[in-house]
Amino acid sequence: MELKLYSLAYPVTALGPGHRVAMWVAGCPLRCKGCITPHLLSSDAGKSIAVSRLARRLLQLPVPLDGVTLTGGEPFAQAEALGALLGLLKAERPQWNVLTFSGFTLRQWQRGDAAQRQLLQQIDVLVDGPYLAGQPGRHPLTASANQQLHLLTPRAQTLKPALDALPANTANLGLNPQGEDCLIGIVDSPSRRRLHHGLRLTTPGLGQTTEPGNRHHVEFY
Repeated sequence: MELKLYSLAYPVTALGPGHRVAMWVAGCPLRCKGCITPHLLSSDAGKSIAVSRLARRLLQLPVPLDGVTLTGGEPFAQAEALGALLGLLKAERPQWNVLTFSGFTLRQWQRGDAAQRQLLQQIDVLVDGPYLAGQPGRHPLTASANQQLHLLTPRAQTLKPALDALPANTANLGLNPQGEDCLIGIVDSPSRRRLHHGLRLTTPGLGQTTEPGNRHHVEFY
């Protein structure tokens, strides 16, 4: 089984509580106006990687981690592969929590196919809803006002204080092996454009860096 993956970054602190590995999958059936990752709409944006190989890579990352963040693209568009991946990870790292961003709603995935419902069962925190430009989010992890955080598991309930304490409008500055910078996080579009211009970034990304001396490793596939 293979997954269409665009990139991963670690250790990320701007896309959930603690230190995380974040993965951006390629492909999304939605076309939200003002999408902040339009380069990930096509599945051709990513490269195929075997789920077993990716699991080994994640389990061998040389930093301590608290969880996994899935984003994209649309993670539920690759529900079967991501469900298999999370199963492998949880077998070895049962303490990791899973946070996922989706452009669809929780109710839609509750009525989804078997693979989508199975993936949903492995997620602790879901940030759901399409991106609506011009409607600022009400939580540091929401990009627009319609989006909501759903705490789906008892573990998620224990994460609520940490989720609510996340600083708003902040992000991490990532550095890939080719020396390219990218922003990782959620900020409004004007701030993102100013930061990309001010930092002279060429790689698409999100955020406002608060730690310019602490760059996070990014791998592109």
